[in-house]
Amino acid sequence: MKRAFACALPLVLAACGGTSPLPEPRSVPGRAVPVDTARALPEGHPEIPLADPASNDGRVGRAPHRLSVEQLRASLLAATGYTWMASRVVNDPDSFTGTTYLPDADMLEALAATLGRPDYVTSTSEAIEPAVTFSKLAGDAARSSCRMSVKADTTAPEKERRILRHVTPKDTLAANSDAIKKNLSYLALRFWGRTIAPNDAELAPLLTLFGKATAAPGTPVEGWRAVCIAMATDPQFLTY
Repeated sequence: MKRAFACALPLVLAACGGTSPLPEPRSVPGRAVPVDTARALPEGHPEIPLADPASNDGRVGRAPHRLSVEQLRASLLAATGYTWMASRVVNDPDSFTGTTYLPDADMLEALAATLGRPDYVTSTSEAIEPAVTFSKLAGDAARSSCRMSVKADTTAPEKERRILRHVTPKDTLAANSDAIKKNLSYLALRFWGRTIAPNDAELAPLLTLFGKATAAPGTPVEGWRAVCIAMATDPQFLTY
């Protein structure tokens, strides 16, 4: 009995406010264990193709979903640093007229119901099916966000730029093509979360778009705004 009491005494003291020394935290290096999927399947099981989010036809995994209102706003803020702001009359229950004019209204919030957010009166679930209305409003949001982001980059220090990270506002395709390609590669990671080499053929359409947007009387700034809008309205950005 005395021995049991002695063993329990430290626990009682700890519960009453006593302190006991804790071991120092330490990190243990992890290790990757390769898994042979062929052996993991039962004998006679058909081969399972790898999932491909770009095309779900006959492949494993779910089909891609479009972004919700909150996800679209968060994605635009993460990629460009801005969201869609404009003047609008919004509902205001505290106003005598029931509405208030805002010169800098959050348009994604104002149009949330149109973009599929439930009102819990007529709908209780988020509508995330692809639709023409969503495509149109997402394009408007991309144009507004990209315009403000590129404009801010023209006067921001190089390390603080979001779109023009590896180029200057005056770099043209003819004068500095390597920097243009490097910046496109950086934007592919920023907008799409993909690592694409600067000389990869997949970036060729964006390179062509930049060249056409900067052709006379265009400027490199207009070229990067066009590239930003194209990447922010691409299915790789609007779906997950």
